[in-house]
Amino acid sequence: MRGALLLQRAAALLSLTLAAPALAQGAGQPSAPVPPGAAPPAPVRPAASAPGAPTAASAPTAPVPSAAPSTPAAPATPAPGAGVAVAPAQPGRAIAPVAPAASGAPIAPLAPAGGAAIAPAATGREPVYIVPVGITGSSGGAALARVGFGVLAGFGEVTDPTAWDVSAVIEAEVAAEDGLATLIGFSATDDAAQTPTGTLRLSASFARLDFEGEGSSAYPPLILYVGGAVGRTRFSYLGPGPERRDQSLPPTYAPRELTAVPWSVGAAAVYVGEGGKKLAPTLEGQIKFDSRWTASTDTLEWCEPAGDVVHGVDPVTQSTSFVPATRCRKEVLGAPVQSQELTIAAHAGLVDKAANATFRAALGAKVAVALNDEAPADVRLSLRAPVHVTLARAPAGTEYRGLIRLMPALNVIRSSTGGTDVSGTLEIAFLGQRAMFADNYTDL
Repeated sequence: MRGALLLQRAAALLSLTLAAPALAQGAGQPSAPVPPGAAPPAPVRPAASAPGAPTAASAPTAPVPSAAPSTPAAPATPAPGAGVAVAPAQPGRAIAPVAPAASGAPIAPLAPAGGAAIAPAATGREPVYIVPVGITGSSGGAALARVGFGVLAGFGEVTDPTAWDVSAVIEAEVAAEDGLATLIGFSATDDAAQTPTGTLRLSASFARLDFEGEGSSAYPPLILYVGGAVGRTRFSYLGPGPERRDQSLPPTYAPRELTAVPWSVGAAAVYVGEGGKKLAPTLEGQIKFDSRWTASTDTLEWCEPAGDVVHGVDPVTQSTSFVPATRCRKEVLGAPVQSQELTIAAHAGLVDKAANATFRAALGAKVAVALNDEAPADVRLSLRAPVHVTLARAPAGTEYRGLIRLMPALNVIRSSTGGTDVSGTLEIAFLGQRAMFADNYTDL
């Protein structure tokens, strides 16, 4: 009986001994709540608490909860395998591979330094519409109004540093030789002058881009222009009339009209050097062939009876006296003449390199040489200094600006009769275009 009791006590003691570690571990869990943002201490603490397993029953009142705040310091000396769990918890490391994609080379040419006016971002390698306009008046009496429409397209990939931009512009132009007031209708046209000349001009430009050049500016280093124009003008003049039977009488004249078609072809080139930080040198050249019509300089004036005008009243008879009145007219005498001219021009100057350029200035000469005897002038030489200044700009994101061009000139003309005429003129032009350089081959 006593032996059986001893065996039961020994079994109970063995069961208690085997269950003590489990009870110690289970008792520590409710006394150590884990904060929501803290690392769980369970994987780190078991080794330290194992030797004290027999006393685990006192764990609920022991400083076990104070150990939880100290657990964030554990990553300083992570246990084996802890590094794998810590790395994903650092967001900065996970997104680091995205940084190279943000600075990828394929989009670098979209914003070249100082090249916003010609960068692919301006064209997107997609068509850009161009609407150039201009009104020009000269102190010499000539006037011109022009409006056009065109398309600018890019050829080559966006990342190609030597791509080309090609534009095609068609312009309608009206020119008058007797002043700006006549052109815009503020005064009547003189009978002795030809009617304004209407012209359609087609121009194409080829701009070689250079987005990676060290001296990159708001303008391509090379622009080539080609184009042609055809016009229409009407001349009114007095030509030979019917013959008289009596040859001793003076000749007769009759009104005549002639519709002429002037035309021209030409080419031009503009080179923009690297220059300094703010200014770049420019070289401009132009060659043009003109077939033009010029009105005769001879005039004829005649008068016709138009009635009587009261001259006065006789004081004695109180009768009214009259004098005859005449109406006089003046007309061009002789048909217009057709002439051919070869024009060569060259300029050297400076241009503001910034995308929002404010000025461009040049100094050069223009020479026109007659190719036939009918030309009114054998040689025309003009020394001129065009200056372009930006007056206004279109809203951000568009490539358009308003310019004023002032061009003083010294002109020397040697006429076909042998005389020489020297004069000075000042030309003022108000222009609307996308850059400091025009989109047609006629304007430098």
